[in-house]
Amino acid sequence: MGILARVTSDQRHPGAARVSNPVRTLAGVGMTPDLAMTLSAVWAAFRYLSQTTAVLPWHVKKDGKSGPEIQSSHGVNYLLWKRPSKEWSSFQFRETLMHWALRWGNGYAEIEPDQLRRPFALWPIHPERVTVCRAIEPAEDAYGTVIEAGDLYYEIDQRGTTEGGRTILAAANMFHVRGFGEGPVGVNVISYAAQSLGWARAAQLFGAAFFGNGMNPAGVVINKKPLKPDGLKRQKAEFDQLYKGPNNAHRTAFLDNDADWKPIGFNAVNSQLIEVHQFLIEEQCRWTGAPPHKVMHLLRATFTNIESQGIEVVVDSISPWVKRFEDEAEFKLFGQNRQKLYTKIDMRGLMRGDMAARIAYYKGMSSVGAYSPNRILELEDENTLGPEGDIHTMQGQNVTLKQIAEGKVAAAPGATPAPAESDGTEPVTPPEVGEDEATQARIARRLYAIEQMMGEPTHV
Repeated sequence: MGILARVTSDQRHPGAARVSNPVRTLAGVGMTPDLAMTLSAVWAAFRYLSQTTAVLPWHVKKDGKSGPEIQSSHGVNYLLWKRPSKEWSSFQFRETLMHWALRWGNGYAEIEPDQLRRPFALWPIHPERVTVCRAIEPAEDAYGTVIEAGDLYYEIDQRGTTEGGRTILAAANMFHVRGFGEGPVGVNVISYAAQSLGWARAAQLFGAAFFGNGMNPAGVVINKKPLKPDGLKRQKAEFDQLYKGPNNAHRTAFLDNDADWKPIGFNAVNSQLIEVHQFLIEEQCRWTGAPPHKVMHLLRATFTNIESQGIEVVVDSISPWVKRFEDEAEFKLFGQNRQKLYTKIDMRGLMRGDMAARIAYYKGMSSVGAYSPNRILELEDENTLGPEGDIHTMQGQNVTLKQIAEGKVAAAPGATPAPAESDGTEPVTPPEVGEDEATQARIARRLYAIEQMMGEPTHV
């Protein structure tokens, strides 16, 4: 019934646009995914989002006895973190797919299998070459993978070949990062934002033309004596040569033939050119999902809110894209027998440039006994301290109410412990730490390492 519903109710091409991109916007300019990149705010937003997602560590993991363990010898781990193919690095692969998903709503990469049907390489395919379709009847793709009726498959345009035609790939052989939208295909953001971005491009061109024409108001030359066509042509050419362009701004005009100059335009202040550009930066950020301060628009950023804005970047801008990559990789790259394997993009990589944040994070994790010194050094790509660095410590003394009631520990400094009921046996006293010189030396070295890392003395 599920397949029947897909075949009879869903459209043949699920990626068909519901909003057409006008050839020419109401602002008088065209807008395409490529033209959108000529806007500085769009360029900065796409660059920030794609590069930030691409730079984070991405590994294959499996839960072990002591927690998640990186499967460094797994073939998929090499594809994700090192080299998806011989022509693409991990960073370039993710940056490109993310960039395409932002501009066209979808990022595609062909999954090349080996002889055992395991992922061997990932090859990015430009979105303009791909058409997403739904099968009406069973078929096979270029690798022989069966496409059942109702399943998605991908038609890839064979650009640059003499044969023409298209290559068919089953969904299992296509790594597809979907952007925001509905259904199995992300929507083209530029189509929806065409009018808004067209306004920004029109303002950009207007500003360039305004300064290119010498920052002077537009006007007309009124000749009190009539001129022949050749005279008018010569007068216009001489006027442009002498006064047009920023280098000739504010020069004195000399008019012959008893002519007058009458300004009919307006200046940048009256047109609020700068204010319009500032507003349009925020308008472009709404479409791209990047916060204004990450595209160098710090008009409303202060020392008090910049930290909160940094947190919002992780939660609202980066995390959704990280989840999209993780979900697609887990479903497409492990097959049916995934053996409890999964992929994880480490968001802690965003703290690399913030020393204070890393120190506070490590200090908190070590003070509650979660991180050992060796664990901290591993996260910082530093050499470990040896076996003694694996010891977990805690700051302060955390005890239960039961221990206080039984009189094994004092409730507070100077307080008298309540007498414990005797059951004929001696109370068990925890062994003292540092009973011999070797243990004391190990603790001293560990404390010194933590002090050097955290920047302040640590007490146990």
